[in-house]
Amino acid sequence: MDLIKIIRENKLIYLKLDSLAKELAKITGEAIADLKLQINDLIHDGTLYLDGENKISISADKGYFKAKITLNRKGYGFARVDGYPDFFVPAFAINGAYDGDDCLVEITSRKSDDEIEGRVVKVLRHNTTHIVGTYIIGKSKSVVFPDDDKLPQIRILKSNSKNAKNNEKVWVELNAETLDAKEVSGKIVEILGQANTPKAEQLSIIRSFKLIDQFDPETLREARAISQTVDRNQYKKRVDFASQRVITIDGEDARDFDDAIAVERSDTGYKLFVHIADVSEYVRENSHLDKEAFRRGTSVYFSNQVIPMLPKELSNGVCSLSEGVDRLVLSVVIDLNDDCEVLDSKIVEGVIHSHHRMTYTEIKNILEGDQLLIEKYQDVYNDILIYQEISKKLLKKRHDRGEIRMNIPEPYILENEVGEIVSIEKRVQDEAHQIIESLMILTNECVAKRFFDLKIPFVYRVHEKPDSEKVLRLSELLKNMGVANQLQIDGDKPISYQKIIESIKDNPSETTLTKLILRSMMKARYTPTCLGHFGLASEYYCHFTSPIRRYPDLMIHRIIKNYLNGVPVQDLKLKYTSIVTRASEQSSETEKIADEAEREVDDYKKAVYMTQFIGEQFVGTISGVQEFGIFVELDNGIEGLVRLEDLPSDEYVYDESAMTLKGKKYHYTIGDSVRIIVANANTKLRQVDFDLVGVEKNTLGSFVVKKKDKSSKKLSKKSSNILKIKNSKRKKKR
Repeated sequence: MDLIKIIRENKLIYLKLDSLAKELAKITGEAIADLKLQINDLIHDGTLYLDGENKISISADKGYFKAKITLNRKGYGFARVDGYPDFFVPAFAINGAYDGDDCLVEITSRKSDDEIEGRVVKVLRHNTTHIVGTYIIGKSKSVVFPDDDKLPQIRILKSNSKNAKNNEKVWVELNAETLDAKEVSGKIVEILGQANTPKAEQLSIIRSFKLIDQFDPETLREARAISQTVDRNQYKKRVDFASQRVITIDGEDARDFDDAIAVERSDTGYKLFVHIADVSEYVRENSHLDKEAFRRGTSVYFSNQVIPMLPKELSNGVCSLSEGVDRLVLSVVIDLNDDCEVLDSKIVEGVIHSHHRMTYTEIKNILEGDQLLIEKYQDVYNDILIYQEISKKLLKKRHDRGEIRMNIPEPYILENEVGEIVSIEKRVQDEAHQIIESLMILTNECVAKRFFDLKIPFVYRVHEKPDSEKVLRLSELLKNMGVANQLQIDGDKPISYQKIIESIKDNPSETTLTKLILRSMMKARYTPTCLGHFGLASEYYCHFTSPIRRYPDLMIHRIIKNYLNGVPVQDLKLKYTSIVTRASEQSSETEKIADEAEREVDDYKKAVYMTQFIGEQFVGTISGVQEFGIFVELDNGIEGLVRLEDLPSDEYVYDESAMTLKGKKYHYTIGDSVRIIVANANTKLRQVDFDLVGVEKNTLGSFVVKKKDKSSKKLSKKSSNILKIKNSKRKKKR
């Protein structure tokens, strides 16, 4: 019986519970008591809405949507609503919701189909069970102050304190019955360490994101029962690649090696072998290992720690393609012509014996002519030159089809053995990284196309074309900055973005502008539908090459092995159609959580690192402009905020389309080179604050000058005035 349909058709709205149940009883003949229970269930799940006067209506008819809320530590959040893009929910519209709560939300404004703002109308269910905070022992009572300032303090009875000491970071289980009360209570379940120590703060972030850093006993039991050795004689059906000159190329600090390569010249061009760890041979479907890998979705990487998707017995053991040992693999054999066009490809189960564990640095130095390394790796030196040859051709092919290559250096945090941050510096991909990247992209494309053609359920890695509204805004913004573009005409073509990036190459504001372009694009995700990869300008793409650390790769390995072992396509469709949908959704979500957690830890460590520089001056580039201030990025990639109230006194107007804060006397634009002083490094909020000393150079202005000499002189004059006035104000303050 569809109660909602009956209520809607008979216009039984704005009635109280008793009245509604009586009216429904007349229509349906059901008992009033039973109907009351059904109505209450519909109220609790959000289908019906009970207002402040205890009158009932249909939530959907009032414009209310069921949603799950995710909150940002800065106060705002997002509501996930089926069939819609996530609603942005400002801090003032959270209405008592906790992170992860089920709520009713409504739309308050809609700038475009992709930009919706809303508010929480009602919390349906609190899903927050644990929080991280600092334990403070008081005279009359002891409490935990949550790291998340939006949450209330938690009362802790001595019997529930786990003997925690004052000012320790703790993991608290909340008393669900008190979540809507004036005083929330809970009990400490884990002591994380003394507050404001790097170890405790990192562990606090791990807990707050609900990342699982320990494996349960059953999962460990399964992992430890797996033999750590491979006897190739037991695998007669596998292709024996043990005699190949197989190598792995990874970073110096890598522990797991899930891809290896080999190559030879052929009559038609090249024969490339990409060997990927056969993790699915050991992680069997529906095992504890498989369920735990699905739950985690991905490995999570911090500068000094890895939370692996699989136990070390697999990730660093039998599944890792270590030097000098036999390992089971899924191998993609690709025949290429001299122009690196794919002539044929096949996937086989194999066994390899890696000859060398090489690093990116070694490959780079070999390609630059390091004779000692060339001698050391003489047996594979010619292969390395072939890899370089293939990579260059593949790079050109991807460029010609429109691949968008963004040269955005990432900050690299270097720590010593005791966890102290030694330095933070930007690192750029070199040619050695490009070789592996090119070979893995090619492999992923070949695998994706093969199984798309077979029409077998699969998990694809997709990157959809940008939203048209964002394209128009980016086009306008770039033009305001003097960057010509054709986005308004060709914004759905990757090559149009490629041309912009090439046009700003070597410009002082290249990194800043490239980040703007990146922010305008969709985020890559996993889906069972092959939608192509916009950034790579690729029609077919998946993640096949890292099954040790990504569940989608493991999932499709399992499908591939079923197919290779003769399972009919129809059976694969019946078995995997729903599974790949669940795996895609779960993996997209866990990837998002992992990215956010990694950023939080990095932001904390950047703030810790910058505490030693408070009061010192640096030159940086304005990387963002908002109505509340300007963001400045330093050469090492650390970004800080100069708040509006700390800018020189003026009547500022924020122009979103030009990304400027413009006053009567002062004018700040993305790309300006400015001198700042480090004012504060807040490790709790994980943010750095700067004060402005002066404008060094208006780099975007000088970029525009090539066409507009007059505005350049004006900008130059304005810059010197800002510097003079700002410096004089600083002297008075100090």
